[in-house]
Amino acid sequence: MTRDMRVRAHQLFALLVALYAVQSLLTSLRWGYGLDKAATFMIILAPILPVTAYLAYRALSGLRTRRRLWPLALIVLNWSVYAIFPDLSEVVIMMTYFGSGALLLRLGSKGIAQVAMSTINDAADIRIAVYVTGAALIASGLTDVYIIYDFVRNDGRNAPLVVTFVQTAFVLAIGISGTIGRSSAPEPEDTSGPVPAPQATLADSEIVAKLEHIFETEHLHRNEDLSLRRLARRISVPDRQVSNAINRTRNVSVSQFVNRFRILDSCALLQETDRTVLDISLASGFASKSNFNREFARLMGQSPSQWRQTNAKSK
Repeated sequence: MTRDMRVRAHQLFALLVALYAVQSLLTSLRWGYGLDKAATFMIILAPILPVTAYLAYRALSGLRTRRRLWPLALIVLNWSVYAIFPDLSEVVIMMTYFGSGALLLRLGSKGIAQVAMSTINDAADIRIAVYVTGAALIASGLTDVYIIYDFVRNDGRNAPLVVTFVQTAFVLAIGISGTIGRSSAPEPEDTSGPVPAPQATLADSEIVAKLEHIFETEHLHRNEDLSLRRLARRISVPDRQVSNAINRTRNVSVSQFVNRFRILDSCALLQETDRTVLDISLASGFASKSNFNREFARLMGQSPSQWRQTNAKSK
């Protein structure tokens, strides 16, 4: 599936991948080939990486205000410190990684409304990727602490090996977080924002009723690219309000709510047609057969093939 590069979040993620590639090259030149000049470029690039990572995931909320661009000031701060007080630059970079990692962990804890631009199929997995990236940034900051210690106590004898090892693990962690949506791990429950009220309000019930009517009449849930933002705009309600209404009224996450309709569609196709399970999963709106099988078993208690054998209509 191709990504629309006109979307700000996709542009930032593409930039992030490019920055990681350049960082890996500079690290190899500095520690693998002893090219000391690469160190200057590494220091200049270092603060851009965590800030771009945070802004990229933050952009998935779809909210575009200048106030949300404040992390860019961290890049300017790092460069200013390097120009005026170069001996303090390592400490400031380390704190930037710690801070950006903490911000990402906080972002992941806020729920699906923070990744409203992502598809329903990917939202839960993207939240896992947010956690992985945040943890990787904090681990990188801890590595900087050790390197400073190593230079003080051991004249930096262990630094090249540690940097090479951590850099490789860091890039692998980011790569895994980017492909985590292809895995078949169980989907975590959505806990959007503050703890919701114990009982649904009338407004919550009306929101859910509108969504169910749209699914039943327009089959919007069959769209593989369906996102919380698209659902919210369809009924002119804020993202978080839609998410909270589903949580409180149906006691499920947004993706589980949508997938219930997809599974009901798939049951009809399994019962009445000879189409393959893969074909039916795609027709119902699932991005992959593994996600379809997982959700089908969760709701129906057996695999699609088993359900078909038991419930197929005779012809």
